[in-house]
Parts: sequence; structure tokens; C-alpha cells
Amino acid sequence: MTDLSGRVSPRARLLGAGALLVGLSALGPLGGMSGVMVARVVLALVMVVGVGGWWLRRGAARTRVPVAERMKVVCRDGLSPRCGVALVEAEGRSFLVTFGDSFAAVHALEPREEVAPVVVAQARRPRPRWRMPHVPGRGRS
Repeated sequence: MTDLSGRVSPRARLLGAGALLVGLSALGPLGGMSGVMVARVVLALVMVVGVGGWWLRRGAARTRVPVAERMKVVCRDGLSPRCGVALVEAEGRSFLVTFGDSFAAVHALEPREEVAPVVVAQARRPRPRWRMPHVPGRGRS
């Protein structure tokens, strides 16, 4: 999100505040209203515009269409304190990146063919029959 105060220089802000002050002092006696009343009206308008702008920006952040990432680090691992390896996806292609203090190498990986998973049904085993153990001295009936 962009913030308007980040794009306006401090000099422009100071000049705008000065112009507002001069305008308020000039408009007060002309309309028959006191300077305090004009200041209150202008302050209320600034607050309403500020809250409205915040509300619109907040709502706009939710309704944006998600943008697909052009580059994404899938996983990364350190081989030593100064060397590592990463799997990177960029624009639908996969790359293996090895890096260290004074080097980096990029290796393109061949695209994998998507294989449909084979579902293997579990073999049905017959349910073991439970029998009462034979106790010597007792006859079976």
C-alpha cells in the first residue's frame, strides 16, 4: 500500500500547512463566522476524508485479484555455514541454486511429467475366526 505522506516532501507539507493557515485566517471574518468555527469545520472535513480514504484502502486490499508469484523459493537448506542449496520455481520452471560466499550456480531442472497416482486397493484378508482355547480336562460339547 502506498502512503501519501511518504510521497510528499517535508517542504511541501510545510507550505501546505502555511497556506491552510492563511486561508483559514482570511475566510473567517469574510463569512461572518469566527476563525474557531471555520477551523472546526475544516478539521471535521479532514477527519471525514481521512477515515473515508482509510476505509476505501482497507476495502480495496481485500478485493484485489491475487497476482501469481513470478519467483518462489520452494525450499532452502544450508550445506555448511557458508554454502547452501535452494530449489526455486520461476515462471513455471524449476531451478536448483547452489550458493556460497563467492559463488552461485544455477542449474535448470527438467520438467517432471505429472503421473496420476495409482490407487491400489488393499487386499481383503479373511477375518480370523476366534476360538476358545482348549483347556485340558474339559471336554468339548
